[in-house]
Amino acid sequence: MFYLRDVTGNELPVIPISAQLTETVNQVAQLELTFINTGTNASAVGMLQPRTLLLDSDSGEAYRIQTMNGSNIGGSRNVKATFLGAVHDLNDHYVEKSIKGSQSLDSCMQLITEGAGFTYTIHDDFNHYDFSEGFGTGLAFDLFLNTLMSDFNFEWTSTGKHIDIYKQVGKRDAFVWLDGLNLSSLTDESDYTTIATHIKGTGKLDDKEKPLATAEYTSPNATTWGVIDAEPISDERFTNSDSLLAYLKSKLQDVPLIQRTATLNDFKTNSVSGMINNSEVGNYGYIRDRNGVDVETRISETVIDLVNPATTSVTFGNITKSFTQITAGLQTAHSDSGKQIAQLKAGIDAVDGNDLITDENTLDKLNALGGAVNG
Repeated sequence: MFYLRDVTGNELPVIPISAQLTETVNQVAQLELTFINTGTNASAVGMLQPRTLLLDSDSGEAYRIQTMNGSNIGGSRNVKATFLGAVHDLNDHYVEKSIKGSQSLDSCMQLITEGAGFTYTIHDDFNHYDFSEGFGTGLAFDLFLNTLMSDFNFEWTSTGKHIDIYKQVGKRDAFVWLDGLNLSSLTDESDYTTIATHIKGTGKLDDKEKPLATAEYTSPNATTWGVIDAEPISDERFTNSDSLLAYLKSKLQDVPLIQRTATLNDFKTNSVSGMINNSEVGNYGYIRDRNGVDVETRISETVIDLVNPATTSVTFGNITKSFTQITAGLQTAHSDSGKQIAQLKAGIDAVDGNDLITDENTLDKLNALGGAVNG
């Protein structure tokens, strides 16, 4: 059930035609609500004003209104409003102070959340970062997204006004899906514009303005694509050339960016024993395409219509390997997942058409996500 709450605290229920929730790795969740101003919704239109919250009683999440538009249909009005997750409210807070020099992630988070009504948990260890020009003096969420996330190289999730910070969100081997069985309408898109095969970098400068660390790296893929220079990197965190070299390798985009988008089928009977897929954003798993090729991929985005879950779609982004490398190493590096894939293949002939999942835990998770995501 959805409720609208205005700035005075008044609440009214709203019955939408659709409630499309988009969740993307390291981004604020977005919910687009569409409804017609008839019946119990007639009063809800008046609640759509600056600072109104949309409350989802099923998940407990709250979303802040951003835009609203409408169109007349006969004697009624079709209304569409866009909301962002409550974590975006961190940008209501302007950070006046600044800190300088070597700082921990915790000290930076304390600075931007002080007095803002937000909490956070840092789940992994992160190296200090040297802010030679200082950190702070800006909108808190902008500082979080545009400075801290890149400087400390972390990923994050949020629940209400609490932020969880990790080196990487998601789980490995979280799903095994088959094109044409679990997945339908599988499409792919490749971006070749960002490929680079050569990069240079420098670290912290000494008193004579000379770098304490330098590194240069040429990818083996240069033999395929040629030598393509990436933008040089200068990062004062590094005083050791070996550490800088490892960082340069991690930042070089030397393979195509490939993403797949698919609709997840909602199977309800005849499950293959032992298979429980988890489709949370950030998770890694495997897709077997119609040619029998197994590809490790990551869920980068889910789009779930909470009213009409059959419209659910998932976008997968590739990990930093070519498809050839992934396929070649799949069976040896991920034997457990290979067994799962073999198990699925063996069970397909016994599966009746459009009904696959009977496991109650899986169905509970499906319902929690809107009914069409296997997880």
